[in-house]
Amino acid sequence: MAEHGTEHGWDGGLLTVGGQSAGGALAAAVARQALEKGGPAIALQILHYPPLDLVTDARDKRSVIAKPLLRPWMADIFDTSYVPDPALRGDPLVSPAHPSDTADLTGIAPAVVITPEHELLRAEGTRYAERLRGAGALRDHCEVPGADHGYDKDDAEVARGVYGLMAQHVRQAVHPD
Repeated sequence: MAEHGTEHGWDGGLLTVGGQSAGGALAAAVARQALEKGGPAIALQILHYPPLDLVTDARDKRSVIAKPLLRPWMADIFDTSYVPDPALRGDPLVSPAHPSDTADLTGIAPAVVITPEHELLRAEGTRYAERLRGAGALRDHCEVPGADHGYDKDDAEVARGVYGLMAQHVRQAVHPD
C-alpha cells in the first residue's frame, strides 16, 4: 500500500494500523516491524484490548472481577493457536509487553491503546501503553470503565464512544491540520 497506493487512488504516506484482540497484537507487530525495518511510515496504531504478553501464563493474569469473559483456559487455546511453540512466544513481535523486551521503541508509530477495566489482558495493555509513553509514542490510553473483553459487541453506547475516540485519532493522524 505504501509503495503502490497511488496506483489505486490511496495516499500510501498516510497509513494506519489497528485491530482488536488478536488483531491489535498484529497491529502492534506491524508497527514494530516498520520501526525496525525503517518503514513504511505509519501515522497511527490502534491497539484495542490486545494480547501483548504470551510469555506470562494466563493463570498469572488477573482481572478485577471474579469471572472475566476471557478465562485462562481460553487464553491457552488462543495463545497456542497464535504461536504454537511456547519457545517463540517471547519474540518481541509477539510479546512486546513482556518485561524481557527492553528494546528502545523511540520512533515507533504513535499509538492509541484501549484497555477495558475488567479485561484479563488489561495489565499487559497498560504496561505496553506506559512503554510507548516512555518512547514518546503514546497518543492516548483509554481505559473503558466497567467493560470486559468484547464489550463492544454487547454495549452499543460504550462502543460508539470508544469507536468515536478511535475515529477522532485516525482523523487527526491522517489530517493533522
